[in-house]
Amino acid sequence: MTYFAYVSGKIEVHKDGCYVGSQKLSECPKTNQSLFNQPFLQSGVFAPGSSNLDVLPPNPALDIRNDLVFVPISLAVALALVGLAIFKIKVFGMTLAEYLRPIWYFVLVAVATVFWQYLVGVNLEGNSIQLRISLWVWEAMILVSAYKLSKIPRFSYGNVLFLGILYSLFIHGLKVSIRYFFYAKTLWYVLDRFLYGSLLVMAIAVGLGSILILIRDRKLK
Repeated sequence: MTYFAYVSGKIEVHKDGCYVGSQKLSECPKTNQSLFNQPFLQSGVFAPGSSNLDVLPPNPALDIRNDLVFVPISLAVALALVGLAIFKIKVFGMTLAEYLRPIWYFVLVAVATVFWQYLVGVNLEGNSIQLRISLWVWEAMILVSAYKLSKIPRFSYGNVLFLGILYSLFIHGLKVSIRYFFYAKTLWYVLDRFLYGSLLVMAIAVGLGSILILIRDRKLK
């Protein structure tokens, strides 16, 4: 079994192995392995700056790992959701339970799909049909969730927006957490991936949800 001593910094690859500063790692991190084979909080950042960005411009100053930034933000988001549930705080006139109760099984399927991608899909080719299907699955879960919730008479455009935010957190919040904690990705990279993925989620949820609400309201007139 290989153990990694966590060191915050960038991994430099030399002929005789990988280093974080002057400290040599027992083994160079591997990024294309199943989640089960990845160490939690592995050392440093593997190949910093090598990942392609889709939304944000390159920023070497933030192309780093910093647990004191990522962990508190993650905990704050989790605690905010817990607080919404416990205190039954309404967002656009609905509590968190009222959002999730009709669609909880769709959310579970979407989350299970994310885990599949990192347990099995990560070992597949980038253009494999299995990976494409896994993307279609969680996209479909957003679609059917928007459809089901739109049947609620008081479900409004604001509710559609919050539905998109929830799915962004459940799907891409989980993805970037896995990438940060298990695949040694940087703050800037995971922020880029979260924004990019969330744009797709919001486009599906808000786009389809708004159309469904518009159709529903016209039928009621």
